[in-house]
Amino acid sequence: MTALRGLLVTALLLGLVVGVGPTASADNLGDAREKVRKALVKTKKEIASDKAAVEKASSSLESSQARLAKARSELAHVQKKLAAARAADAAVAADLKVAEVALAAATAAAEKAQAAVAEQEALVGIVVRAAYQQHSSLIGLTVVIGSSTSAELAQRVQWSTTIFDSSTAQLDRLQTLRTQLQAAQDRRAAAEADLAERRAATAAQVARVRALTAEAAARKAEVAKLVAANAKLKAEAQDELEQTEAQYRALEKQEAKIAAKLRNAGYNVTNRNGFIKPVNASAGSPFGMRFHPILRIWRMHWGTDFGAACGAPIRAMANGRVVSAGWTSYGFGNYTIIAYGKMYGANLASGYAHQSKVLVRAGQRVKQGQIVGYVGTTGLSTGCHLHLQMYRNGVRVNPMRYL
Repeated sequence: MTALRGLLVTALLLGLVVGVGPTASADNLGDAREKVRKALVKTKKEIASDKAAVEKASSSLESSQARLAKARSELAHVQKKLAAARAADAAVAADLKVAEVALAAATAAAEKAQAAVAEQEALVGIVVRAAYQQHSSLIGLTVVIGSSTSAELAQRVQWSTTIFDSSTAQLDRLQTLRTQLQAAQDRRAAAEADLAERRAATAAQVARVRALTAEAAARKAEVAKLVAANAKLKAEAQDELEQTEAQYRALEKQEAKIAAKLRNAGYNVTNRNGFIKPVNASAGSPFGMRFHPILRIWRMHWGTDFGAACGAPIRAMANGRVVSAGWTSYGFGNYTIIAYGKMYGANLASGYAHQSKVLVRAGQRVKQGQIVGYVGTTGLSTGCHLHLQMYRNGVRVNPMRYL
């Protein structure tokens, strides 16, 4: 596509320079104009002006960059939450291990206490059975009668007391062991409940980490996609800029020829009323350097654009003589240059670009306010407007200095 446009530019430059050179055959001029018109109409949809390309690419890039910044911010937020979740997951896992150890210890203690209770119950059972078997209503009398001496009596009384005390002690120990067993069982139940809670928290944390990991991956993919889109936009802007370079160089060559002719144009024109605006519209894109927001380069805009509607009349800014009028091959479409003679200490002239129709011809004299053409969007233009240029001794200057 770039090669095709380069060939088109070359053909246009070689084919026609309207109104700037000397006289030419009317038939050849008409044929050349027709060829240029057909060529530009065919390729107009493919070629965008540098301004339009920059504005479009800049707008798209700014929007994309905003989405990219948001996506990166969201990714950072998700990654931060993911890091916190993983840290919490590690803490929960540690707590879970502690709870498992505590449960194991409580279970072992409960089992030990249960065994001690069982053993004590068996011992108490033996003591109680022995005491029961020896117990009767005559036991006290038996102790007395059965004793042959006072010493034996004292021994039998002591033995009876020992049996009673031992039984009581064993029962007390049994009660203590049962109390300890209950405490151990309570601790085990609490440990089991805590372990169940820890396991539920761990499962929830694992699910949260999994979800955040997936979200972070999605955010990362979105960031990568936006980065690629931005790179593509910049590449497209670069391509548009390169494609318009040839047209820009062609314009500069033609402007040099126009400047040379205007410097030598000693038209005898009288103007005492200054200039009027060529169209009834406000000034838009100004004269001066334009900064390419994507490629970070400066490009000169050699005129002032007025956002007039298609078909709006274009008037002579002052009394003058038409230097050239008609179709051009360097992007201005229908272009008219009018010289106004010496004004404000210099030879001044103006150029009206992108007209839909030209009403004057080279060499014709015009009066201030006379309609010389109509606003259009011919040439390298993306919408109806008047591109106004001013020449001071053949050098392009800011038109707003005179309006």
